[in-house]
Amino acid sequence: MSRDEFPLRFVPPGIDLGDWPAVEGQFRRLEETPLNDARAAEGWLEDWSELESALSEEEQNRYVAMTCQTDDAQRERRYLDFVEQVQPGLKRRRDRLDRKLLESAVSAALPRARYEVLLRQIRNRVELFRDENVPLQTEDEKLRAQYQKICGAMSVQFDGREQTLQQMARYLEETDRPRRQTAWEAVAGRRYADRDAIDEVFDAMVALRDRMARNAGLPDYRAYAFRALERFDYTPADCERFHDAVECHVVPLVREIQEQRRKAMGLEALRPWDLAVDPLGRSPLRPFATDAELVGKCARVFERVSPDFAQQFDHMRRERLLDLGSRKGKAPGGYMTVFERRRLPFIFMNAVGRHDDVHTMLHEGGHAFHAFAVRGERLLSYRNPPIEFAEVASMGMELLCEEHLSEFYAVEEHRRALREDLEDVLGTLCWIATIDAFQHWIYANPAHTRAERTAAWLGILKRFGGIEDWSGFEPYRSVLWHRQLHPFTVPFYYIEYGIAQLGALQVWRNARQDYRKAVADYRAGLALGGSRPLPELFNAAGAKLDFSERVIQPLTDLIRSDLEGAGIV
Repeated sequence: MSRDEFPLRFVPPGIDLGDWPAVEGQFRRLEETPLNDARAAEGWLEDWSELESALSEEEQNRYVAMTCQTDDAQRERRYLDFVEQVQPGLKRRRDRLDRKLLESAVSAALPRARYEVLLRQIRNRVELFRDENVPLQTEDEKLRAQYQKICGAMSVQFDGREQTLQQMARYLEETDRPRRQTAWEAVAGRRYADRDAIDEVFDAMVALRDRMARNAGLPDYRAYAFRALERFDYTPADCERFHDAVECHVVPLVREIQEQRRKAMGLEALRPWDLAVDPLGRSPLRPFATDAELVGKCARVFERVSPDFAQQFDHMRRERLLDLGSRKGKAPGGYMTVFERRRLPFIFMNAVGRHDDVHTMLHEGGHAFHAFAVRGERLLSYRNPPIEFAEVASMGMELLCEEHLSEFYAVEEHRRALREDLEDVLGTLCWIATIDAFQHWIYANPAHTRAERTAAWLGILKRFGGIEDWSGFEPYRSVLWHRQLHPFTVPFYYIEYGIAQLGALQVWRNARQDYRKAVADYRAGLALGGSRPLPELFNAAGAKLDFSERVIQPLTDLIRSDLEGAGIV
């Protein structure tokens, strides 16, 4: 693989993609190109895709640079320049090209099997686009960057040195309970200190997003987001059925596990700082000490799933497409993005030597392998799968790697890691239902006050939460959602994790019966990218798109059976 593997044939070499007049000239070329027949239209679509790929890489170069060092004003300015100077024009020019294609007679002549998904996306974009929303979207992007900056600046003094909140997570796994509490209070207090600043950002976001929906002739931002996120294959009512199924089948099991934890720890009440420590008092899992060790061990895990994955991961290492360690000024969380000009993935995370970091690496690795699987696809749109299936790639990779974590752990530690991971899957489903239900409430009630928002949050937490006792720390609980970046930076993008977790669990169930076939089916699904409707992608991977209790109950029963075998419930 080299930088010239996908040479530019439409975009001029040396063009400044941060200069809107230069970029607009390329869109003008596309707009002036005649679409005389289906063959010409296909070439035109590929030229447009090349331009969009180059622009995407320019934006991601700037975004990655900013998130790697949020306290660098120049990096922030470069990213915001693109958001403010280029993106508004892009939205308008894209709409003109969308309309050019749809209004052309050749759109009906394009091969249906190849282009039906793309044309559905374009029709949806045209119906949703409103010019008056462009400046609102720009303001929303700036608010998202502001939230990232606030969170990126959070740190505490602990253990004699300044530490990021990500670095502090490891103390919650220590067996010294008073020390855990001190660490937890330090982090919770630091987040709480910025509650007003974060609430102000979110208030502005909600108002902007509601205006976007009204401008588009839709009743609320939920309706707008479902269209914008191209949720063609399920509805808000389906999401509510997911909430109900989690409440009915997953929440009771999580609470049962927590009660066993409380008893094992000999506590009268389980507190928030008691949830990550080993209940039997064993030292925390420490799977690696350095970024290099994390990379080396993950490479061997990927090799055992498929040698192709190991080769792709090694290419990322050699090309310096990994930024893994936590440091001050680095944005929180983890992500995988793609430099679309070169069609190469980049992984960003905040590793501090915890077991969770291993899973973040495996998770983002799954996304990266998805990007590699579709490198040969000429259309950018089809290299980008629906989010719900993109997360099957990442969560499925986590579960396919479970049996290979012996690269990190001895036998007993491996068994313990597997137990923790199954418990985490259950807890994650509950948290997804919590965040998604909260977002449904937020945008159904856009004129809410902060007090009403807090009351709604606490009511939803009561529905999906555990048995831990928050006495004396109720204010911290009221802003617990501030730590979840999705409602701020990618609104309504969270139920996808729940849908995908169910798909990934089905891949895992298949692997328990025939590992090689399950991996082959998984890869077959990845290779389709976004070229087929969501149900077909799930089917190709050996799963079913269904997030009702018909799927949730048997998968929960399977996890319960494994935990009972380990003596957990």
